[in-house]
Amino acid sequence: MTTKEQQLYYPLGELVEAVFIRRENRFRAEVDLNGTTVKVHVPNSGRMQELLVPGAKVWIQRASGTAKQKTERKTAYTLLLVQQGERFVCLNAHMANSLVAFWLEHQLLPEFAGCTNIERERTIGNSRMDFRMYREERCCYAEVKSVNLLIGDTARFPDAPTKRGSKHLQELMHCKAQGMDAAAVFVVMGNHASSFAPNYETDPEFAAALALAQKQGVEIYIYTCEIDLQGVRYTGRIPMQEESEWMFMH
Repeated sequence: MTTKEQQLYYPLGELVEAVFIRRENRFRAEVDLNGTTVKVHVPNSGRMQELLVPGAKVWIQRASGTAKQKTERKTAYTLLLVQQGERFVCLNAHMANSLVAFWLEHQLLPEFAGCTNIERERTIGNSRMDFRMYREERCCYAEVKSVNLLIGDTARFPDAPTKRGSKHLQELMHCKAQGMDAAAVFVVMGNHASSFAPNYETDPEFAAALALAQKQGVEIYIYTCEIDLQGVRYTGRIPMQEESEWMFMH
């Protein structure tokens, strides 16, 4: 592996293979770990019904953090990856933010090349945006969303209604109206997608807000990556479909 390729890899750390059994609730599931049933944390509130099926091969990770944090947790492991065909899909919705931070640090995203003073988790209005940065002294706020639903070869978001997502889009539109740059960033977490569309059937409010945000000048970027047991590699950008295409998708 060349130095450049090594820079492209975001490391996942030590992974343990297991078999998915069932989901108890939104944030906890059971897996078979070497013949023992183990409860694991699910770091994603989405439905993921097409991914989390009994018998699916998954990879889990021991909980990190302080001794106190580990004691307070009800689960010793976190669910991280699921294998779907020949591909690995990341189930940790929070990792999308870490990936974008890594890609920004390594100047892998052309749309944000040269940005300075990159900060995470900055509050504006009534929301906390994932990133605040500066493009030639012009403030830019960015919100990141993790995408793991694939229908055909189209990545879709969300896979469950998200009022929080619509609220973030409203804040991005407000930023744009105030003369700042604003961007909605979607990271397709391992699925092989050739295009993206909001999931109108599941959350028409979010879809309408995204269409309006685009018309008002909010930048929309959909980035893809490849995942293996070594780590995550940035692979590029795919387009969002035209509104006339996704309004009546099934």
